[in-house]
Amino acid sequence: MADVCTFDLPDVQEVMWQRYGDYLVTLGGEAYREKVFAYIDKEDSPRSLSFQLELLKATGFSHYDVLHRNSVFACYVGAK
Repeated sequence: MADVCTFDLPDVQEVMWQRYGDYLVTLGGEAYREKVFAYIDKEDSPRSLSFQLELLKATGFSHYDVLHRNSVFACYVGAK
């Protein structure tokens, strides 16, 4: 699974979301940042990585591992 992930600590979430927004501005300007953020608000419901890993356990996955985390993106795997 690869997904946009939030952070459990509000201060960390604020800093990382700001950094992601700054990155988006370098790619396509402020309008692009707003477009991406609007898309996330409409089409996604980001949760923290720890929430998603706990959900794997709660739904019967006996093994899981984080393959990669970079900024607000994470990739993880679960196996039953």
